[in-house]
Amino acid sequence: MGEYPERVLRRVVPDPVQIQIILGSLLGDGRLEGCAGARRLRITHHQGRAEYVWWKYERLGTFAAHAPLLRGDQLEFHTIAHPVFDDVAPLFAGSDRKRVRELLAPLGLAVWMTDVGRLRLRAEVFLPTQRAAALVAS
Repeated sequence: MGEYPERVLRRVVPDPVQIQIILGSLLGDGRLEGCAGARRLRITHHQGRAEYVWWKYERLGTFAAHAPLLRGDQLEFHTIAHPVFDDVAPLFAGSDRKRVRELLAPLGLAVWMTDVGRLRLRAEVFLPTQRAAALVAS
């Protein structure tokens, strides 16, 4: 008999783009939930930022547990529980996030700055080759 899909997905290693979105989100508005072995990431933004929420959801792909849902004026989704969140949890436990900032590539920095409202990610203003280069560079 086959394994439950979520148990199989827990063995999938996030790609570099997904790691950057995770790190940038955790420096911004993302939150880890759950205890060791069952941690997941919750993404929540105001419904006016729906395009951005869907962008994160699409990039996190198979790690998203469900499509974004509207709760009040907030659009949110969470990931499946995954070992990567146990790996990054200690980096966010203290007040010194210097190590996290050292791990950020340009995409992670952009996600962080977008979460805190200092940037607005708008993929449509870039040429296809620029979008591809940004994802590869991350």
